[in-house]
Amino acid sequence: MDDNEILQALRERPEEGARRLVGTYGNRLFAAAMRMCRNETDAEDLVARTLARVIQSIRSFKGKSGFFTWQCSIMANFLKMDLRKKGANSLVFQEELPERADESPSPAESAERADDAHKVRTAVAALPEKLRVVVELFYFAEMPVPAIAESLGEPEGTVYYWLHEAKKIIREKISKGTQGNASIVHPTKRKEKRP
Repeated sequence: MDDNEILQALRERPEEGARRLVGTYGNRLFAAAMRMCRNETDAEDLVARTLARVIQSIRSFKGKSGFFTWQCSIMANFLKMDLRKKGANSLVFQEELPERADESPSPAESAERADDAHKVRTAVAALPEKLRVVVELFYFAEMPVPAIAESLGEPEGTVYYWLHEAKKIIREKISKGTQGNASIVHPTKRKEKRP
């Protein structure tokens, strides 16, 4: 369904527009929320608040960004508020690093990966809030840097810098606590694109 049709329906026939919005974007928003929250209840709550705010604020959408990007920026703002309320220990990360394709790790490898994942989670949770939020949005919610920059009201260059600083701090914390080489691994192994 075309975004313009959804926008027009939301402005002129709110109930119908809400149904179209949820039908078109509900699953995508939920997938992003699950990556951020890591539990279904919090993800559902985040999506519900996001959709309610989108419907409530639809007249303020001017089309300067993509419609989905705008929705993600609203979700990111809710996440940022939630993180401030709950504090650093509220983030939940995967217990294990992703397995290599078509290989079964040995029990020793599995234990080492779980230990590495715990070290990464601990290091991320200890980051300053602005760095922690950027890491969460980029690596776990898979938001592109332009969308993160827009949602946080920061220049793209600042977001790239914060991602760089966050990775540097995480590597330093991990290297101080271990002689191994734990690394930040994203579930989809997405590489950060530089401008």
